[in-house]
Amino acid sequence: MNTSISGYSLGCVLLLVIIQRCSLLRLKRDFMYVSEVNATNPNCFQDCNDVWKKSFEIEFGMNVTDFYDFPLHPAILDRKGYLLYCNISEIRTQCYIDGCGDQSADRVFSPSNFLCKFKREHFLEARKCLEKTEPLTFLKCDQSCHVEAMKNVEKQERATLGKVFTKTEKNKYERELDLLCTFQSCYKGCEQEIVRESCERTEAESALLLISQYVTWHASDIYDWHILSESMKSFPSSCQRIVISPTNSDPIIRIMNGIP
Repeated sequence: MNTSISGYSLGCVLLLVIIQRCSLLRLKRDFMYVSEVNATNPNCFQDCNDVWKKSFEIEFGMNVTDFYDFPLHPAILDRKGYLLYCNISEIRTQCYIDGCGDQSADRVFSPSNFLCKFKREHFLEARKCLEKTEPLTFLKCDQSCHVEAMKNVEKQERATLGKVFTKTEKNKYERELDLLCTFQSCYKGCEQEIVRESCERTEAESALLLISQYVTWHASDIYDWHILSESMKSFPSSCQRIVISPTNSDPIIRIMNGIP
């Protein structure tokens, strides 16, 4: 594949990407589940998310419905945007801790915790390669992986960014997880060729490793939750495949999943 393109071709690519970004209800959603056993009313978490959404729209000058956390949005692949995203996300995490009594909020997987805390240095190392390849990978992979994820799903109302699910909505929550894991797994495989051909070898490997870890850490986090809540029967099969993948050699994930 030749990823060297003229200015005219690049303009066409960017136009197609813009059209494609606007044409689909994104599968990439930062949502969460709060059961009634939590000491705090789930509305507290929703309030924190709503404040975050308002801050995001003010700081970035864009509608939050146009933002997605996976694949990584161009707004946070820009270094200045990344730092801004981390700042407002840290305020939200602190809101979970101080306002909602969730003392583990800064230690569990979330898109912002992963990018801004757990893998901050790795992200800053991989950012340039991801930023350079984002238009092409989005154009090649987003539509096809969206179709793949939606294959066996009836058309239903989708969750919005920052949605907090409760016990009565658990089936919808599991459905969103299934869609998300299917999409992420597809996208992770789809983008590899473009990234490897567009970046220096070490940069490409760093970028692909970051994305792979993002996907597996997310799946492993919800795997742990399903075990602790004794609800493995409802753990989406698409997420299971990511967790038990024989290619998953991340030592942290192996420890999390009890793999020697």
